[in-house]
Amino acid sequence: MYELKDHDIIFVFTGPNGAGRKTVAQMSGNTLGMRQVISYTTRAPRSGEENGQDYHFVDREVFVAAQQANEFIEVIELDGNCYGVKEQDLADMLELYGVVYLVLNKDGAENVKKRYGRKATRIFIYVDRQTIIKREELRGESADIIERSTAHYDEELAYKEQCEHIFENLDLAHTVFDLTKTLDEHYLHRNLVDKD
Repeated sequence: MYELKDHDIIFVFTGPNGAGRKTVAQMSGNTLGMRQVISYTTRAPRSGEENGQDYHFVDREVFVAAQQANEFIEVIELDGNCYGVKEQDLADMLELYGVVYLVLNKDGAENVKKRYGRKATRIFIYVDRQTIIKREELRGESADIIERSTAHYDEELAYKEQCEHIFENLDLAHTVFDLTKTLDEHYLHRNLVDKD
């Protein structure tokens, strides 16, 4: 197992599907110069998703072989699909950059927190269910996709109070601004300048 150094930080973005956690994470990562550790999944790519950018899309046999070889720090199965983060990927990224982020559901976030303790900081991104449905409809998603997207909403939302930071994502620019300011002040100390 990779031995975390004093300056290593792992940010875990979590929250209900459709709340914008991935977009918020990527924009915050770009602003703060943080790199994402990409998860592996056995599910098929959704519209607009790219292999190696959103997930590493692999078939079940490849995933199971890696799991049996204990390559993952966390594995969950959701709606018949497997998801996991490889320990070596996390170690390599921390070695290179010292600060990384992950985008995980509540089970993945909890597994990472248990494993890395105070080095892992959970950031909960949420909006109400109706806002998620409206956003998905505007993107042209089918009723079936929207239902699947919101199927675990209540159980994901229930995880909110266990996270170190909570942000309601009603306005993306404001969310990213508030979040990057918080992370900079509490963890990174890069003295971001507000140009407004």
